[in-house]
Amino acid sequence: MTPKKINILLIPTILLGVVLSVLPVSGKAQDVPDIFRNRFIKNLDELSKLYYFTDSTYYPGKFKFQQIENVEGEYKNLDLVLFPKTSDLTSGYFQFLNGLESVDKQNLVRFFSIYESEFEGLLKSAGLPVELKYLAPSISAMNFMASDEKGRSGIWQLTHFQAVLNGARVDNLIDERLNILLSTQFAVRQLKQNFGMFEDKNLAVAAFLFGNTKVKNAIYLAGENASFENVLKYLPDSFSKHIAAFQAMAIFLNVNKFEHFSEPFTPESKPDTVKIYKQLHFQQVADVIGIPLSQLRFLNPHYKFSIVPKNDNPEVLILPDGYWDDFVLWNDSIYNSYDSLLFQVIVQKIAYPPAPNRQYLGEPVKDLEIEGKTKIKYRIKTGDVLGIIAENYHVRVADLKYWNNIYNERKIQAGQKIDIFVDNEKAEFYVNLQNQIEKKTVEDTNDFVEQIKKSVEIEVLQVPDLSIKIEHVVQSGESPYVIANKYDGVTPELILEWNKIDDPRKIQIGQKLILYLNR
Repeated sequence: MTPKKINILLIPTILLGVVLSVLPVSGKAQDVPDIFRNRFIKNLDELSKLYYFTDSTYYPGKFKFQQIENVEGEYKNLDLVLFPKTSDLTSGYFQFLNGLESVDKQNLVRFFSIYESEFEGLLKSAGLPVELKYLAPSISAMNFMASDEKGRSGIWQLTHFQAVLNGARVDNLIDERLNILLSTQFAVRQLKQNFGMFEDKNLAVAAFLFGNTKVKNAIYLAGENASFENVLKYLPDSFSKHIAAFQAMAIFLNVNKFEHFSEPFTPESKPDTVKIYKQLHFQQVADVIGIPLSQLRFLNPHYKFSIVPKNDNPEVLILPDGYWDDFVLWNDSIYNSYDSLLFQVIVQKIAYPPAPNRQYLGEPVKDLEIEGKTKIKYRIKTGDVLGIIAENYHVRVADLKYWNNIYNERKIQAGQKIDIFVDNEKAEFYVNLQNQIEKKTVEDTNDFVEQIKKSVEIEVLQVPDLSIKIEHVVQSGESPYVIANKYDGVTPELILEWNKIDDPRKIQIGQKLILYLNR
């Protein structure tokens, strides 16, 4: 079947107009750290390979690239609420953006232009500064498949914790952080909470990037009434670079525009949606009605392995405009083209030699070597659990337990060393990361730790006056966010606090949660 011409909200545009070069500005692109430079270019490269950019016959429009002479002056003219003062780094980051390959700059500007109005609408509805729309492209280059070593994903680089607390579905087959509009909703919810928690808007953004705890500790160390500049000294060094990247991106996307000849979100241009009641692989749809597999993946990125799982409630699959009738007509043929091999999610498995003394709890695996892997030593710190260690090093808990003969993970102790095997090409990163953490710990032991200890207060359970105590039994598919929406005056954070849960992923079906409702 010949694929139809399609009209969807994310289809490439025809390039018209002359792109003008930007005049040199002060600042050095080489000042941009390699880790940011490499990650940003990698994200842009992945962005350019999206189905959106494989056809230049849709959404005609034109570029408008402007010349600027003064980066600092240009940013000042934007009159933004967030981060009003530029630094020397700002010009360097702008120079980096301005020095990108022409096609990369065009792709970034064009893709951002499609979602800009949606970002603005969600931010305005939440009462947040509209300029937060520049945060996503500054940290992910608008690559919705972006991920980092710490497990952050999507254009907003949300952590698993941030996503789940704000209503996202994240499991082995679905990750809604990869859906641009859904992840924007989750990010806006998180930012709104942060803006309500911190008086300084800039610190609210810092909390979004680094977590509330680090920001609260920085405020304590700087002093309760300290200025943002003083608090900044106690935040991670990378925050200053995030600020510069944000400022440079705001300038870049203001002076460089792509104007569509047609609006991307008109009803006529939106794709079709169908409800899926059975397990389905994208390949089945592609084979029967001729939609390119890459296009289905592009429209449905939150299905991580191109598999729509069977669920109690129907799942939604997005199709290009005009394919709804074909899907309904060929529905039986699509499902009957089932091939069990399509549903074997391929995960790299390591073949281990027999572990000596496996029956002894904690007995180390002697001289274990794995081809293609580098063994590094990790010293367990107070508060560590295998799940978090596994997530940080991108391995499985089962692997950690096997490598170290751990039968009961609850019995691991602070100070104990365990072996972790990582890919050879990533070994240097993980070793450097661990060295930085250990170095920071040693340097700060004499002052930072003591000050943090002094800041620790006895936690008082916040229970509303005249409240009613009830029990809620966790049902399938429920997260703290879903449960909180069922009761007035209850938030996901309160549910975790009332039940002393530090990670929302730990709640289980059938678990009884204590809730306090207003009378």
